[in-house]
Amino acid sequence: MLELTQIGEQLIFIGIAFFLVGLIQGALIPAVKNSRMALSGHLTAVQCGMALAIFGVIWSLVVLPLFVDIFVAYGCVVGFILIWLGITIASVTGASKALPIAGAGFSAKVTTEFTVKIMVRTGSLLSLIACTTLVFGLLPTLG
Repeated sequence: MLELTQIGEQLIFIGIAFFLVGLIQGALIPAVKNSRMALSGHLTAVQCGMALAIFGVIWSLVVLPLFVDIFVAYGCVVGFILIWLGITIASVTGASKALPIAGAGFSAKVTTEFTVKIMVRTGSLLSLIACTTLVFGLLPTLG
C-alpha cells in the first residue's frame, strides 16, 4: 500500500483545486475572445490537475535528494500553472504568437504577446525538466 507524504498530500490538494479551476473555466469558454484558446486552457487545467494529483499519490515512491524532491514537486506545479495562465491570458486577450494553432485569426498587443510567450515557454521548460527528473526519481522503484 502506498503511503502519502506531506508533499504528496499537498500535490493532491493543489491538483484537485487546479482540476476544479479547469471545470469552472470550461463553463466560461463562450465568454472569452478566443474560445478555442479557452478550450485549450480548460483542458490544460483539468489534465495538469489530474497529473498533480497522481504525482501526489505516487510521491512516496520517488527517490530524490531533498532539495531536488522539492524542486520537482513545485517545479511541476509552477510550470503547469504558468502554461495554463499563459493560455488563459491568450484566450481573453487574443494573443496568438506563442500558440498559433489555437490562436489562428487573433492577435493582441506586442507586450501581451510577449508575456504569453514567456509564460508558456518558461512553464513548458520548467515542467519538462521537473517531469523528466521525476522519471529518474521513480527508476529505483523498478528494480
